[in-house]
Amino acid sequence: MVHQTIEKYQLKRLVRYLCEIISVSRSGYYNYFTEKSAQKHAARDAADEEVKDIILKAYHFRRRKKGACQIKMTLENQYQITYNLKELVAL
Repeated sequence: MVHQTIEKYQLKRLVRYLCEIISVSRSGYYNYFTEKSAQKHAARDAADEEVKDIILKAYHFRRRKKGACQIKMTLENQYQITYNLKELVAL
């Protein structure tokens, strides 16, 4: 949000102020936009897409809708994949 505001209104000198408002350190703000950080974000997004496809496959197993607990059991019993229930709910 800070980055979008700075880019849109060209407020390069207000980075410190905007970071203070949302309680983010300046170093954390700049670190978020480094190349290394961008690669981590891309890798995490790719991994999430793979997990999403597997979970959708379990969700549509036998063409019945399921809740989080049933998806977890289907993944364990049919696909031999173990996920934490909290991870299923978060996705």
